[in-house]
Amino acid sequence: MPSIFENAKKSWQRLQSFRSERERCKRYVYGDQWEDLIEVCGKMMTEREFIKQQGQIPLKNNILRRILRNVVGLYRSQYKVPYLSKKDSLVKDRPLNKINQARRLWFRENSMEELAPRLLEEFLISGMAVVKIDGERISPVTPDNFFFHSDGYDPRGSDIDLIGEIHNVSYSNLLANFCRNAADIQKINKLYINASENDYSCRIIEVWSLKTNVVCFYHDQDNASLEFIRMENLLTHAKNSVPIADAGNFITRNWQRTWFAYDGTLLREEEPVSHHPYVFKAYPYLDGEIHSYISDIIDQQRYVNRLITLYDFIMKSSAKGVLLFPDESLPAGMDLQDVADEWSRFNGVISYRARPGIPMPTQVSGNATNIGITDLLKIELQMLEDISGVSPTLQGKLVTNATSGTLFARQNEAAQTSLLDVIRTFTDFLSSIANLAPETID
Repeated sequence: MPSIFENAKKSWQRLQSFRSERERCKRYVYGDQWEDLIEVCGKMMTEREFIKQQGQIPLKNNILRRILRNVVGLYRSQYKVPYLSKKDSLVKDRPLNKINQARRLWFRENSMEELAPRLLEEFLISGMAVVKIDGERISPVTPDNFFFHSDGYDPRGSDIDLIGEIHNVSYSNLLANFCRNAADIQKINKLYINASENDYSCRIIEVWSLKTNVVCFYHDQDNASLEFIRMENLLTHAKNSVPIADAGNFITRNWQRTWFAYDGTLLREEEPVSHHPYVFKAYPYLDGEIHSYISDIIDQQRYVNRLITLYDFIMKSSAKGVLLFPDESLPAGMDLQDVADEWSRFNGVISYRARPGIPMPTQVSGNATNIGITDLLKIELQMLEDISGVSPTLQGKLVTNATSGTLFARQNEAAQTSLLDVIRTFTDFLSSIANLAPETID
């Protein structure tokens, strides 16, 4: 049977494609849009390297960042704490105002009005948002260090049986948290022999696994007390305890936290608790796959960049054209490469001696700029708006003096329809966090 660490390692490896796609989407959103690999004459190189080999500059027009800002701005304009109503099952007999007040204070103490938009930005880029609740503190978790395992494909994440994250901590923090005696210090020193005190390179793995235990009722005759004993502890239990036959057994399922070193060495195993501290939402999580909002429009962004760069190629070629330079007219001490370098300069001067019967150097050029690139750009920009759902109405571009407030409100509401799914999915993620709010905040 695989160990907890082996299961955690498999869960981490299973999400490798997600982490690679997240890194690519993040590059595109923040402007690094020419690093995709292509094959040129059997050799792999980045698109940036290929364009530079042609003597050109790779240009870009970062539309993804603008779209992301518009969606996050739309959410911030509608942000509110997820309150409960009387119809919610979580209310039961508890005072509704007290529950909502505790939620509001908890969110305020954790600066959720600022944290939620950043979590939404991560959610749009990677397709996953994760937080960890430690006591009354809500801490964001980067999906790059996060992993989980599920036997099914529930988009709510209710069927997972293993979850955790990777931490990179300093050597001093490692000693403070995992050393209780001299033997622990020796073990840590052996594992992290090259670590320095302030170097945050000590990798540890936090794993929460769902444990199933069979509990029996036993009667302690000496103390006249009733005990609950796990099946695995029966052999070591006191002999004076007598099982209660008619009480039967029952099964408990609890979450146990285990800490491992980078190589799988057990550092600590803690007592089981009722639930793990993570809340996460994957989008759309279809057949176990995660596809982010940004990944849907990367191809349009790439094509826009290619059209802009191609337009730049053509404009430069049209401005200079091709130079026909007779060999007999080469100046003394210069070759054709020197002539080409001088000719390519905007203020270049080439001195040559004219000879009878030898034609003069001639520049051949043509106007090749009007070949439909502008129309293609318009089509791609329109496709970007259609696929992303960030229309000109949502950006306020169609507002004129002749537009009534009622008409604009209806247009704006219709424009938000395509964003409704991703926004409400993220809102459900915040509601799951709010459901774990403490009853009262001191």
